[in-house]
Amino acid sequence: MEISEYKNIYQNETKHFFYVSTHSLIIDLLKRFRPSLSSLKILDAGCGTGLLTKKLMKFGEVIGVDISSEAVKYAKKRGINILQSSVNRLPFKNKSFDVIVSVDVLYHKQVNDKKALHEFYRVLKPGGLVILRVAGYNWLRLNHDRQVHTRHRYTVKELEEKLIKAGFTIKKITYIQSLLLPAAIIKSFIDKYKPHAESDIVQMPAFINTLLTKVFLIESRIASYTSLPFGLGIIAVSEKEK
Repeated sequence: MEISEYKNIYQNETKHFFYVSTHSLIIDLLKRFRPSLSSLKILDAGCGTGLLTKKLMKFGEVIGVDISSEAVKYAKKRGINILQSSVNRLPFKNKSFDVIVSVDVLYHKQVNDKKALHEFYRVLKPGGLVILRVAGYNWLRLNHDRQVHTRHRYTVKELEEKLIKAGFTIKKITYIQSLLLPAAIIKSFIDKYKPHAESDIVQMPAFINTLLTKVFLIESRIASYTSLPFGLGIIAVSEKEK
């Protein structure tokens, strides 16, 4: 990820509809699949600037890891427990965590998704959950992908196969942010003629952001209980065998 993007995320993620709805969905799924939520030990793998890590602290002990020193700098401002480390080789003992959350990490150029999933499996306790969010469709390439150093975007089938090969049992997997996909496809054609990478995380008019937040919070609730046929991203909940 470009260094400038960490500051951009830090300044926008508390209110931006994408982060508000994504974090809400992850917390809803955690509540659904781990109804006993007291004293969980949670890893936020690739925690970025740490807002989701902070939100998860009400469920137990949470630690974040990120390979970027810039991410660590901003995450520490939020007062979270964070280590600088790659998800390809986590600095934890076997069977250390009840839950692993990882948002928009597996896609990254510095991440080997096979190694990362192996590491997630290793450090999870038996019966532990991993909740993943990844970008959808590798044919959908945006300028934003250059800004955040995207290596690969996934299909549901592809991610499901990778999780199963890593030893996980799929509890739920679905596309998300379906309403954004048509606009993203149009933007991908426009972006081909832009010479420079740029972020899609920008401050927008309050009315539009509020409207989109409400729309995608509703979609997130729907996605937590059913499967959507397409979308800009994918969310998956998987379990390590007990």
